[in-house]
Amino acid sequence: MRRQFRAPVFRTMLFRALVLFSVGFLALAAPAYAQDSGLSFLRLGTDAAALARGDAGVASSTGASATYWNPAGLASVGAKELGLSHHVWIADVRTYAFQSSFPLGKRSGVGFFVIATGSGDLESRQTPGESEGVFQAQFVSSGLSYARSFGKVKTGMTVKYLSERIFSSSANGYAFDFGVQSGLFNDGLLLGASFSNLGKMEKLNVEATQLPRIGRAGVELFPFRVLTETDGKPLLNTSVIVELSRNFVTEESQLHVGVSGEVLDTVTARVGYLTNDALRDFSAGLGIEITELIFDYALLPFEDGFGGPAHILTLTYSW
Repeated sequence: MRRQFRAPVFRTMLFRALVLFSVGFLALAAPAYAQDSGLSFLRLGTDAAALARGDAGVASSTGASATYWNPAGLASVGAKELGLSHHVWIADVRTYAFQSSFPLGKRSGVGFFVIATGSGDLESRQTPGESEGVFQAQFVSSGLSYARSFGKVKTGMTVKYLSERIFSSSANGYAFDFGVQSGLFNDGLLLGASFSNLGKMEKLNVEATQLPRIGRAGVELFPFRVLTETDGKPLLNTSVIVELSRNFVTEESQLHVGVSGEVLDTVTARVGYLTNDALRDFSAGLGIEITELIFDYALLPFEDGFGGPAHILTLTYSW
């Protein structure tokens, strides 16, 4: 029978930092410098469509997924939407996300979300040698987003409750996200920017975990479209998205590039590239839309020696 771990008191701040780094590394939410910014799961994108395009979504996200990437995207919601995502990482690390969006008149929208990440069983050791048992790490983010449009400019805000638990230690906190979006040339060019995780946490045993304050700015354009000769309906839509993100805690920046092609408004192929990440760079995915249902999948290969790949599944229902 597996011996359960009896939670010890952390003897040093160094040991705690190592634990947080291990969990952040397993969560695969950030580059190798994740130890400098806790709650790495907040860097995990939620939906497969954006993750397949290099973790880029600040300019293009609307509906339920906008509650993570850019709350301003809720202002353009034309229908109610529910999204469920499941992330399968390595080392039994998994993320589950529920997101929703609802229109409030013609110029406003609101969204609700719950995102949870768990590490699975991790072995505990105070010193090199035999394991003393197992422990788990859990992280939860839940909250409310609201957006409103002012002419061609959309603005939004998110307020969220945060919770982390490692060993027997736990802490709660709060954070705010802010975002703006706009479209030019009849929405042939989309612009977006956001700032996430402005808030604070309670102390986790000896000190408070520092939130990863992240700024994003990006553009999405649609290079060309092929229409059918008979009825003028879209045969092929293409999209290119470029985004820059910066973690103001670690002072590291990343470039996100994604390309997609949609055939007959039904099947979408996606590829992406992410810079300055020790674990991964390329990504790819596929989306299928059938009436009110959209199924999206993303594949995230990791560098040699890190295991993987990761798989992200998202099911979206709109009505």
